[in-house]
Amino acid sequence: MAPHAAAQEPPSPFRPLAPSGDSSLPSVPGAIREGAILPGAARLYIGEQPGNTLLATEYIGRPVYGPYKQKVGTVTNLVVDTTGRVIGIVMDVGGFLGIGAKEITLAFEALYPVLEDDKEAFLVEMTKEQLAAAPGFKRSS
Repeated sequence: MAPHAAAQEPPSPFRPLAPSGDSSLPSVPGAIREGAILPGAARLYIGEQPGNTLLATEYIGRPVYGPYKQKVGTVTNLVVDTTGRVIGIVMDVGGFLGIGAKEITLAFEALYPVLEDDKEAFLVEMTKEQLAAAPGFKRSS
């Protein structure tokens, strides 16, 4: 009989920083050290929002529409990997006035920003029924 394996938590993207001179803890690759001179430091700052970008606040709370302009949900969060790339959107589907809604996640590429009747919204090529049948989103602890 095989021993029962305990469920393992996924590794956290957060790591402890190594105190100065302490090599027992991992250091963050590319961390800025006191007194360091950074070549190309101007590339660290973005002076204004590029025209082909949206801020996270322009996603969160926005309605999501499916085929035939039917509202299918609302964006509640973004899933970002450790490189800073947005890989998914979290959205509420179903329910009534926020009660009984189910939280699901879609790949970021499934969401299209659209401008319809001078209103900004997002579009998915899935019906409310298809989204309601999707597996629920499980947050890590």
